[in-house]
Parts: sequence; structure tokens; C-alpha cells
Amino acid sequence: MPLRTIERGMHAAYSAAASLTMALPPERETWPTTPAEVRAVEALCPAFTRVTLHAEMFRTLELTGPDEYFGLFMPPAGAPVVTPPDDERDPRSAVAAMDDAVRPQLRWYTIRMLRPEHAEIDVDIVDVGHDGPGARWLRDVRVGDVVGVRVQSALYSAAPAGGHHVLVADETGLPGMLAIVDAARERATKEGEFAQDAHPRLTCVVEVPDATYLHPEVADAGITVVQRGTNASGSAAVAALVDLDVDDADYAWVCAEGSAVAAVKRHLTKERGLARRAITASGFWSVGRPRP
Repeated sequence: MPLRTIERGMHAAYSAAASLTMALPPERETWPTTPAEVRAVEALCPAFTRVTLHAEMFRTLELTGPDEYFGLFMPPAGAPVVTPPDDERDPRSAVAAMDDAVRPQLRWYTIRMLRPEHAEIDVDIVDVGHDGPGARWLRDVRVGDVVGVRVQSALYSAAPAGGHHVLVADETGLPGMLAIVDAARERATKEGEFAQDAHPRLTCVVEVPDATYLHPEVADAGITVVQRGTNASGSAAVAALVDLDVDDADYAWVCAEGSAVAAVKRHLTKERGLARRAITASGFWSVGRPRP
């Protein structure tokens, strides 16, 4: 049996099991992949840099949800962009098999904004507090550089259309949270007050290390911001949830460091009675370990 068939069967089995304990988003049939040119690099605050990427594929790109995430392939200096086939769900093994001279670094980010009329996307990247591939790439990136983009999925597409949604993130999940807030506001404006019952009510909490990470768009987004300082990841977010009225929550989206995700999920299920299948969660990184 071909290896790809076996891998797809294993993924299907995993998804079936995971759906019993978590709300899962729908998946694409293929994953649009393209070279993209860096059009702009902008420092938003001490901890966030916004990069604008251009590719003709973005003119017709259809997002599966507001927090669509993508793989960013960062080639070695002076090497061309080489990307895996777009019919393989997980590109990591294909990247690992590439020759050292062309093998790109791969990291995952959220599409903060899609502008199809300009064939552009924006991505906001945390570039302090760690020495990961994305932060290193940002130190040397220049307008005109070419990278690879592979559009994957949107976690929030698992959310129900209405009800009370609790969103919890750290600095890495913040761009996705901001995109969800923007989409909710746009939808409410288009559909009007007569359809208010169909709009989700959002309670948003973001935990950051300190004021260095205060993304400029947070202030107007109705997000509760807490600082963890040197305390355990997730501790400030859980403390904030204790003081918020979320007992009637219908759904939760939790994207942060792995132990923070576990702590928030534990609070929501054990203390607030939210069903595990009503939560979509992803550990974007882990303390002391690079994400593969």
C-alpha cells in the first residue's frame, strides 16, 4: 500500500478520535501553495512585525475562516523557494526529505488580512523573546525577497454561527483573535441588528508577557489584556476567566502555549461546565521546545 494512502488513513483515524474530545474545523481537499514576494515590512510595536506578501494566487484565494493559518517556507540565503506538493496534508516530511542546500525553514502563522484586490496578505509575527526561524528570518528580510506560502485551514471555522464564544490566546494566538473580532464586526455591520441573535457574542482574553507585546490593534478590539510576567504560562488568562461571566459559553477557541491551552481547557470544562467537544484548541508552541 502506498505510504501516502497509509498516512491519510492514519490521519482519518486520528481525526475521528479527536472529534470526540474537540471541535474540529473542516479541512481542505488540497492546500494552495505559491511563491510570494515580500512587499513591505513594518514594526507594529516592540514585539510584533507585520510583513506584507504578494502572490497572484491571493487574488482568488477563498479563506475557510477568519483565522486562516498558513505555512511560511523561508529558503536558505541565496537559494530558490522549493515547496512540497499541495496534495499532502502535512508538508513536514516532504521538507525534511529535501536537499540541505534548498531545504526551507517552515513555521506557521495566521493571515491577519487578505486583500484580493491587491493580491496581498499581511502576517503579524512575534519576533522577540525567542530565537526561532521566523524571528531570525525577520532580522534579514528585505522587500523583494521571495518565500513560499501554503494555505492550510482556519480553526474558528469549527465555531457555531451564534451563541457565546470565549476566545483565549497568548501573543502567538493574538493575530488570529484579532482577525476573528474583525470578521464578527464586519458580519454584524452587513447583516444589521435584525439578525443580532445569529451573531456570536465574543468574550476575548489575551495573555502576554508584558507591555512590549501590546499589539496596537488590541485597544479597539474589546479584548481583555492580562500580563503573566514571569509566572506560569496560562496563569494570568485563567485568573482573568475566573472574573468573567462565561458560564453560558457555547463554544471556546483557545490558541496559545501548550500548557496554557491545557490550563484554560481544564478551567472551562471543570469549573464552567463547557463540553470538551465545544472547544477548538491548539498549542502553538511549548516552553523550552521549538515547534517542529
